[in-house]
Amino acid sequence: MTFQQLEKDVLEPELCTVCGACQLACPAGVIGFDGLDPVLTAEDWTASDCGDCTDCLDVCPGADPGTPATEERLFGRTRTVQERWTGVFTEVVAGHAVDPVVYEASASGGSLTALLQTAMRELDVAVVLSMGRDEREPWRAAPALLRDPDELVETAQSTYQLAPYLGALRRVMIEEPDAKVAMSGVACHIQAMRKLQAMDTAAGGWARDHVVLLVEPACSSSTRPEGTAAVIRERAHVLPDSVVRLRYREGAYPGDIGIRTDDGESHRVAFWQAVRDFAGNKTHRCLSCGDWMSGLADVSVSDGDPNIFAASVTGTEQPKHGRVFIRTRAGAAAVAAGREHGLLSHTPVDLTGLNLGLERKRNRRASYERSGRPVPLGPIPGYQEELEIVPDEKLIAAPAGEQDT
Repeated sequence: MTFQQLEKDVLEPELCTVCGACQLACPAGVIGFDGLDPVLTAEDWTASDCGDCTDCLDVCPGADPGTPATEERLFGRTRTVQERWTGVFTEVVAGHAVDPVVYEASASGGSLTALLQTAMRELDVAVVLSMGRDEREPWRAAPALLRDPDELVETAQSTYQLAPYLGALRRVMIEEPDAKVAMSGVACHIQAMRKLQAMDTAAGGWARDHVVLLVEPACSSSTRPEGTAAVIRERAHVLPDSVVRLRYREGAYPGDIGIRTDDGESHRVAFWQAVRDFAGNKTHRCLSCGDWMSGLADVSVSDGDPNIFAASVTGTEQPKHGRVFIRTRAGAAAVAAGREHGLLSHTPVDLTGLNLGLERKRNRRASYERSGRPVPLGPIPGYQEELEIVPDEKLIAAPAGEQDT
């Protein structure tokens, strides 16, 4: 009765990441989502029908991301304390897309999009999983299965919203079982995929053989859909039902929330303001997360600007770029192919200096580790953050003269 165990160990303690891995891994195909909540979808199916199957619980990264076991498989070792927040990597470079269309559409230079395009154009990848938008409600995030490299431009930016994700690959697994797949995903998505690839199941075998490139953006934390809806209503002063297009970092760096409505009008909300609004619309699992990057992707990318919140406040403009962490042979091959074929440019970079997204993550994690509430396991067993906690509201304080209204 494993779905009952999933409810007890993950859903009830509020540790679900909404990654969708349970939907992808379920052999019977009876797990779906009601909003952000995993549910049994077959009317005549109960948890007792699961028998001895443990696949949904085994793949779930909610309580246990499984980082040490995956690191042993990928790197032959686990990370050191010095690698606590970055994970194991062989090289880090400053990268950006060469294609001006991708570059302009991106939030931080488009290096992640360029790598996914490289996979499709040069590495025989047929399908890319990326976070797009719901066709019926374009302000909502939804997974997108893309088969044309040019389609990736529309999903090139960060998406600060939770949505069930990995379950979208189930259709590819069933209908296109021989297709090679690449994917982008934040830490929990990558951790779940790596857990699936280690499982001795039909879905696990498919994932090992066919999901050939994993690329992740760094993630300070994500936000419930209600957070985006509140920004649309209370900052842009329009109804979510009127939205026909939404971008989270549109325009000159670092970008604003760009909203287009069905009357043809465009609306903008300052990025710094949205970040503050989003802070009140997060799940316990996201707030208590122990990962800025999983460290388990083939390539990880963080914003090259260490403080995009401050850049939004001051209106600072600078050349967009990302910090590209190369971790595996597959990642190195993708970066090399991107450069060779004129899709990705990169130069050496110095990692020193504060990154606000990471500092927010570290301080929140330390706070939740001391809270006594259930929290997901971190990447180093038994390790806890030792720092003087700075409240999140201070790290993203409103600029002088500005008030939340």
